[in-house]
Amino acid sequence: TRRSTGPWLATALALGALAAACGGSAAPTGTTAGGGGGSSHNAGRDCLTCHRDFGVAGTVYRADGSAYPGATVRLTTTAGGGGSVALTLTSDGAGNFYASRSVGFGAGLYTDVTGTSGATRAMTATVTSGACNSCHDAQNRIRAN
Repeated sequence: TRRSTGPWLATALALGALAAACGGSAAPTGTTAGGGGGSSHNAGRDCLTCHRDFGVAGTVYRADGSAYPGATVRLTTTAGGGGSVALTLTSDGAGNFYASRSVGFGAGLYTDVTGTSGATRAMTATVTSGACNSCHDAQNRIRAN
């Protein structure tokens, strides 16, 4: 007997289109996640407002205010990038980075961002939330050199 693939195929295609709309990817493995070489949407907006399944998300900009693809964002247990690396993300074509898994912030993690030039900028305070763009708005962008 032959099975009908119509409903299954339509559902699979719809889910694939939905994931592609945000530059989504499969759940990350190890400590790396992000948009890869693609491009997501709504750069600069608080991603976690809609994407409740993201554990951390935000947008990286260049000094001139343009999106910064290829920047590396890390969450570490010690200031200045020291200690254990909890998560490493790479910004996509829109400058967005995200992880589709929960992150254990505990009492707080430290963050740093490294541009493609190799220059690193680090936050001196800990963060306890992955909603990076909720604080890093138009007046306080995440910038990489």
